Amino acid sequence: MHHTSLEQIQITANSRIEGRLNAYFVFAALVLVLVAPSRLAYVCALACFVALGIDATGHDYLQVVRLPVYFLLPSLVLIALFTSGPTAVSMGPLSISWTGIDRSITTGLRSFGSMTILGYLVVTTTVPQLFVALRSLRCPQFVIEISLLTYRVIQILLDELRRLELAARGRLGFRTRRTTFRTAKLLGFSVFLKSMSRAETLNDAMLARNYTGEMPMAQTTSRGHGYAAAVLTLIAIAGWAV
Repeated sequence: MHHTSLEQIQITANSRIEGRLNAYFVFAALVLVLVAPSRLAYVCALACFVALGIDATGHDYLQVVRLPVYFLLPSLVLIALFTSGPTAVSMGPLSISWTGIDRSITTGLRSFGSMTILGYLVVTTTVPQLFVALRSLRCPQFVIEISLLTYRVIQILLDELRRLELAARGRLGFRTRRTTFRTAKLLGFSVFLKSMSRAETLNDAMLARNYTGEMPMAQTTSRGHGYAAAVLTLIAIAGWAV
């Protein structure tokens, strides 16, 4: 298994939707998922963006998307455990209510749908392309700068986690359940320190290149309007018409 950085994945991605349209497409889909009243919209978004992500980058998309799952699943369990309502399952001092199960399913589907959308954005959109899209939407300069730096740091975090996970797997850190828990704990601690170090290195590199808050503009051509319209229409129909 070789290690592929996010920059390499983005450069080699063969997305059916390109240019500024890709960022607009992701923003619109994310808004639809967040406001849609039906779970079917979340499932539709999840299926569409997983398909688009795999089509664009193959197995690399799944590698990126599965990392946030480690943080999301425990939260869904806590929602099910601590939401009051009629009891569905009782295990000693712990009980799970039907309300908790329902809320956990809704939250999980919406979160997974949003996560697949953002994962698609991460693997198919470079920082300069995202910058052009935000500039064309006439966002304030400080909002763009903070958003792009945050986006870049997230990329560093995911890249560092992938690198550390590969190293741990090579040392049989996930051989048994006990070693898996121990490795996951160490990875969570190490990735924070490593990411902070790399973020500081990124800042030093930007300053060394006379960065003043003005980022270069990339010239891109948008394509794939039909695919974008079809996916957004499916999510809207699933959310409101069904």
